[in-house]
Amino acid sequence: MANKWFAAILGFLVPPLAFLYLAKLRFAALYFVLLIASGVSDFYLSSAIGLSFLAFLLSVLATIHAFILAKNVDFKDERKWYSNWWGALSIPISIFALIFLIRSFVAEPFSIPSESMSPSLEVGDYVAVKKWGYGLYGSFGITLISQKVENRTPLSRGDIAVVIPPHDPRPFVERVIGVSGDVIEFRDKQLIINGKPIETKTLENGIVSEVFGENISNVKYINDNSRLRSGIWTVPDGHYFVMGDNRDNSADSRVWGMVPAENVIGRVFAKW
Repeated sequence: MANKWFAAILGFLVPPLAFLYLAKLRFAALYFVLLIASGVSDFYLSSAIGLSFLAFLLSVLATIHAFILAKNVDFKDERKWYSNWWGALSIPISIFALIFLIRSFVAEPFSIPSESMSPSLEVGDYVAVKKWGYGLYGSFGITLISQKVENRTPLSRGDIAVVIPPHDPRPFVERVIGVSGDVIEFRDKQLIINGKPIETKTLENGIVSEVFGENISNVKYINDNSRLRSGIWTVPDGHYFVMGDNRDNSADSRVWGMVPAENVIGRVFAKW
């Protein structure tokens, strides 16, 4: 006989698994579709009205359904592996392990919580960060491997990267302005790197286009009296100088100093 309490707990936590455990594959598929639909709906409901409850209602429904169904399930034939408690639990464990490994070593999503990278990245945007090759591997606050700097892929000027600043353990999304040995001068909306002004073009509404080799980015200036408008910095070996694209409203290397190369998490390669 199926354990009705185990089925009910699975139904509340991960609805499709409860019905795999009960060997009801059609119900498992149905709840899988409903789980995705409720998650997407809750995302838009949360953005629109600040509430998200459909996934919770689905969990309650699945709990009751699985509990009632389990009373009548009798495994007369040979029991499938996924209908054992260990088989049902192995599925989410395996999925989580796969997600953790992908996020740790291949690519990881990050959300944009502030306006420091506007107009390139706005609040609420998501970015995908390439991690393979950058040497700081881990996810969910857990570091698995930290390679030596000389074995890592270096960042280039103009790259948008996720880094851990020297003053805060949280990841920051910033643009790389200077690499080891560079002398960075910034004055009157103009970046000068190693004595050479970078190519700029003034657009509109405080937007300025900047060219870093093959990287072209738009940056924003909103405060003519900003204290962040001028300075000269020399980038020490093994460090990066980073700035936000919202130049008058960004705490970055102008405020808290250079980023050690071992604090680079990865390079942004996509946004949505």
